[in-house]
Amino acid sequence: MDISTIQYYDSQGEEIAKRYEAVESPVSQYFSHAFLPGSKVLEIGIGSGRDLACLLAHGFDVLGVEPSSTLRDCAVHFHPELAGKVLEGALPELNLNKAVFDAVLCSAVLMHVPSSVLFDSALKIRDCLKANGRLLLSLPLERGDTNDRNRDQHGRLFSPYTPDQIETLFTRLGFVLVSQWDTDDALSRTSTSWFTQLYEYRAHTGVRPLDQIEAVLNRDRKEATYKLALFRALAEIAQVNERSAVWLTNSRVGIPLALLANCWMRYYWPIVASPEFIPQSNAEGRNGKRMKFRAALRNLINDFKDQGAHGGLTAWYLEGLSNPKKASTMLKQVKALKAIADTIVAGPVTYAGGSLEGGAIFEYDTVSKQVLVPATLWRELILMGHWISEAVILRWASLTAKFGASKGVGIEQVLPLLVVSPEPERATNPARKAFEKAGLNRCTWTNKKLSKGFAVDHAIPFSLWGNNDLWNLLQSDPKVNLNKSDKLPTIELLEERRIAIFEDWEILREELPTVFDSQASAFLGSSVVSLNADWKTELFRIFKQSIEITAMQRGVSRWQGIN
Repeated sequence: MDISTIQYYDSQGEEIAKRYEAVESPVSQYFSHAFLPGSKVLEIGIGSGRDLACLLAHGFDVLGVEPSSTLRDCAVHFHPELAGKVLEGALPELNLNKAVFDAVLCSAVLMHVPSSVLFDSALKIRDCLKANGRLLLSLPLERGDTNDRNRDQHGRLFSPYTPDQIETLFTRLGFVLVSQWDTDDALSRTSTSWFTQLYEYRAHTGVRPLDQIEAVLNRDRKEATYKLALFRALAEIAQVNERSAVWLTNSRVGIPLALLANCWMRYYWPIVASPEFIPQSNAEGRNGKRMKFRAALRNLINDFKDQGAHGGLTAWYLEGLSNPKKASTMLKQVKALKAIADTIVAGPVTYAGGSLEGGAIFEYDTVSKQVLVPATLWRELILMGHWISEAVILRWASLTAKFGASKGVGIEQVLPLLVVSPEPERATNPARKAFEKAGLNRCTWTNKKLSKGFAVDHAIPFSLWGNNDLWNLLQSDPKVNLNKSDKLPTIELLEERRIAIFEDWEILREELPTVFDSQASAFLGSSVVSLNADWKTELFRIFKQSIEITAMQRGVSRWQGIN
């Protein structure tokens, strides 16, 4: 805390304490909302003792610290019941012998802390709190009596910290803002107002979920691209198949290992199929031990290698949609997926986060066959997955280039392989054939008769989700499809065209029942078959919700349709 400010309070403390005692506390109105009954509360900077005495009177177990000896004496004078409950202490050092509290009150204090020690002060506050503890703080929202050095006429420091600045600071330390209030000055000083914020401390290590991800990507030892592939798959599932996750009661979320393995197969297919060897580990870069599932995946790719670009990736995808794979091909796919799944569990699930203070991040449940992810991290992936995925792809390309430097492998060569997906035009062919067979001759979006063929539209644009699932494919007039482009339909349009969308889904499910049910069930997080006659209503609800969330998160333009 600023020395000149403490010296002022030491010399003028008695007069200041009288002024404080003459007015009602501006933060006491929030105590019952902020703190649970009977909580052990620490007040940092007690001033006249007014708020500490109020807390004590309301049944809280209290302790107060104050750097000014004059104010400490005044506090006990005005409130004798505080005797033995007031200690000397100033941020960023409080000397509390590692005591922890259910809550901290820090009212009108942090503005007296220089910016050079603000982080250390916030860190000390965090260290005083138990997990899920509460912090109530107040600071000036504006103050009109300071000079260009942020000091008033008495030399007191009033650092001009803004609400956003303080929220950013505490959020980075594991706090979540619960509430904020703006109020006038209790002493009726002109040009002075205050903001009060209530936080809850959610992270034991102080590392936010996004920081956990960043720490793994930056600090964890990476002998292979596996950790990057795991985070990419989790980010994709959080965006497209969020409901396949199972929220557990122990602050964990279960992600099906099979779903992760399928993502990996798509990611690594173009790399393994490349005519030029693209190393995916340090060992491979040194001509050493090969990636654990490379041989099994290569064996599967050999069945499609002459059927198009990137080892026949699109052909493999389409065969899974329209025709059952040959028994020999299915056996190869099962073996490849098992090798990938074993690698996921033995590699990144076991070791990701080993460099962090809290240790490994993930677990594997052998009974449910789910990878267990902290709920806080899963929420971050839901909110930020599309950004995380893009960042991971770039780092994957960079790491691969590092592994392959001696072989002349560069980022510009790897990056295109990491963004390959089944060709949208060809991937929609099974849906096109189903619509043609049904003889439906109208545009789903306009209900107008089709005059010159039709387009298969990705309701959620391929550019946003990269999703070719049947439930996302609708019959459209080519001009309407061009007008819609990469926009997302409005909720009003979806509701208006609900029955037409249902008709398209019925056609696709009748023609491709196994594939449709598998894809829709993954999207819903529950079996389509178990929903019986309600399957269209439930699928439409989640479909509409996903479009709305995607529009909000990605800032996508909305499409109202055309007449």
